Amino acid sequence: MASAKSVTGTVVDRLARWGTASVLVGGALALPRRTRAFGVQTLMWGAIDVALALFTRQRSEIPKKRMLRHSLGEPTAADRIEAAVARAISDGARTADLGGTMTTARMGDAVLAVL
Repeated sequence: MASAKSVTGTVVDRLARWGTASVLVGGALALPRRTRAFGVQTLMWGAIDVALALFTRQRSEIPKKRMLRHSLGEPTAADRIEAAVARAISDGARTADLGGTMTTARMGDAVLAVL
């Protein structure tokens, strides 16, 4: 039986792929005058699917160091988060994928406690 996390990951991946395809096809269909309404509608629903997939992925991960450093221009915050995650793991905080029993919410709490 698949875990809830793997099922959620599969659904989010499919949602992102379907949304991307909908945006591309909708954009192409929006160009000719007789299919414009259908194309715009397809494009908008695809954009919503992609946004939902991205939002779901972002909420399930601790911000990546590279994203903080390069995209947001926050190297100090990136270093502090990386150090907090390393310290929480060295103190014994581990989720199931790291061989522990904590939920991701409790792991996040452990990282925040270190910060």
